[in-house]
Amino acid sequence: MNENKETIFNENQETLVDNSKEATTCINSLEEIPDINIEENSDRQVVIIYANSGENNVKSLALNTKAIQSGKKVSERVDLLELRDGISVDDFISQLKTNPDVLAVDQNQVIKVSALPNDTYIQSGDAWQFEKIGAGKTWDKVFNNEPVVVAVIDSGLNVSHPDLEGRIAAGYDYVNDTADVIDMAGHGTMVSGCIAAVNNNGIGIAGVAGMADIRIAPYRTGGVNKEDRDLQLAYICAAIIDAASRPEVKVINMSFGGYNNFATLKTAVADAADAGKILVSAAGNEGDLVQYAGKYSYPASYENVISVAATTNLNGSAAFSQYNNQVDLSAPGLELYTTTMNGGYAIASGTSFSAPIISGACAVLKAVNANLSASEVEKSLKDTALDLGNTGRDNYFGNGLVRLDAAVESISPAIPTEDLSTTYRTHVENIGWQSWRDKGAISGTSGQSLRLEGIEIKINTSGYDLGVQYQTHVENIGWQGFQSDGNMSGTTGRSLRLEAIQIQLTGTDNRSFDVYYQVHAQNYGWLDWAKNGESAGTEGKSLRLEAIKIVVVPKGNPAPGPTAQPFVK
Repeated sequence: MNENKETIFNENQETLVDNSKEATTCINSLEEIPDINIEENSDRQVVIIYANSGENNVKSLALNTKAIQSGKKVSERVDLLELRDGISVDDFISQLKTNPDVLAVDQNQVIKVSALPNDTYIQSGDAWQFEKIGAGKTWDKVFNNEPVVVAVIDSGLNVSHPDLEGRIAAGYDYVNDTADVIDMAGHGTMVSGCIAAVNNNGIGIAGVAGMADIRIAPYRTGGVNKEDRDLQLAYICAAIIDAASRPEVKVINMSFGGYNNFATLKTAVADAADAGKILVSAAGNEGDLVQYAGKYSYPASYENVISVAATTNLNGSAAFSQYNNQVDLSAPGLELYTTTMNGGYAIASGTSFSAPIISGACAVLKAVNANLSASEVEKSLKDTALDLGNTGRDNYFGNGLVRLDAAVESISPAIPTEDLSTTYRTHVENIGWQSWRDKGAISGTSGQSLRLEGIEIKINTSGYDLGVQYQTHVENIGWQGFQSDGNMSGTTGRSLRLEAIQIQLTGTDNRSFDVYYQVHAQNYGWLDWAKNGESAGTEGKSLRLEAIKIVVVPKGNPAPGPTAQPFVK
């Protein structure tokens, strides 16, 4: 604002904004006025996003207490103000739009989560959604060394849910203004389970993430009780801006929407898109309501946001699912089984749960290739989607039903298996060191009653950061410590037999490969194949190893043979 005296007056001629020297009640800090009650008088509340972060941005607005009833600093770039009765909200917003320090301003409103009541559209309760999108084919094939974090802007999270153990990153509870996030409404916990519920842990459900290291950063932006489906616009904007500033956050899930085109929400979303984040939102649940059918819901319909519609287990469009020309992809959204705020599980329907399936898929692709841009991730999902409905892109399914397995395959670099091998040699009783073997060839003897006494193993790869470490169980000694990359494990010249072995890969690319090994044990013959650090051989039976075979294969390739019993103890 300029330095000339510019005031806006309400009908009673009360000063609204005053830059003159005569202003005696200018607000320099929100600490000078009462805290706002966000649950009351929302029609009198205004959300402000500043162009820059600052401790007391409100000072640049030159406001006074004749106009401002209360306020709250939501974040370094977001303030929430409550106007006094009689002050025109529209005039106030119009005036602030002219301030160069203000990026966007809106009347504060609530935005509904995109879930349906618990008893709507529920019949079977099967957790069918993950197999439908091909996640069952990728869950044990994608591993990443650096976690991929998905920010879930929602009602919070039950951070103690046993099926989300180890899958939670730092978040923030804007309702209680604390880093200790809770979930009183339950919606955020249900959304998070769709993304990252722990696989292969013997309980509950499996999230899209599979075995990849994908974590939830929960942001609580509303939901004060179990019946509350309202998220606060001011908190949503602050959460998106915060998530956008975090390098480890790659995906932002927004399972909410409304039919107003909010300037502040649009600004926050643009901020996150500029930061390279993948933005995913529910298309909406009003596709079967005459007054809303086919209309744009936000943030789903903003540029750079993946808008997700809901499908049924028969690949039809869910009756409630919103449709329009901004829908990008579709995912299961009818009768999904997921985690709940009480530590259990329940069935849910809505595009609220279709969106996190896509968010999880995006995170998996980032786990496969961290260098993919947001647009490249979206393109991969669209290019490999299963075309449903009318041929090509349509308003009900977008580009089609996401197929995670096909998308992963499309971005996975071809691995030259001919360049992958182990070389290994064994020290054999009465023979000494044999020559080097590779690619599953036998080292040792069989039918000669000769023990293995020592072993050396190396990895031969081209262009991959891989190593190998291994330890052997030796007669009268037990398990020795690990040796690595060609060093000897076992003994020579002491007439001590090897009885068992463990082998595992090292290096930054170790999660892209499996090492399999099979041993020939006295009295047993060839045992089954062991894998990635498992024990192979025998223990406590005084039986010698007589031979070994070792192979390295790309992650997810089938085992060279049976794997039921590689070790006898």
